[in-house]
Amino acid sequence: MENVTNIINDKKFLNSKIVLDNRKRATINGVEKALSSNEGCIILKVSGSNLIIMGSGLHIEKLDVESGVVEIEGLVDSFKFAASAKPGSVFKRIFK
Repeated sequence: MENVTNIINDKKFLNSKIVLDNRKRATINGVEKALSSNEGCIILKVSGSNLIIMGSGLHIEKLDVESGVVEIEGLVDSFKFAASAKPGSVFKRIFK
């Protein structure tokens, strides 16, 4: 069973797509995994890069790892792509 879990968690998507509806709802395709989530910041691994979503009242409404789709609700202020780094280093910079 462990091998099946590893295959799902290591799924790679070549393309990604972000649809933002009125800054209140976002649908993101190509999501490999959710790294962190709170009301002010959501960090996702998208097509090999980290996607940092900043805003207020943010929450993940739907997470489908199989198809790589995430739906987010809340007020979105910004999207920022960052190169994948060592685990924890992104968190250290954001939560200083």
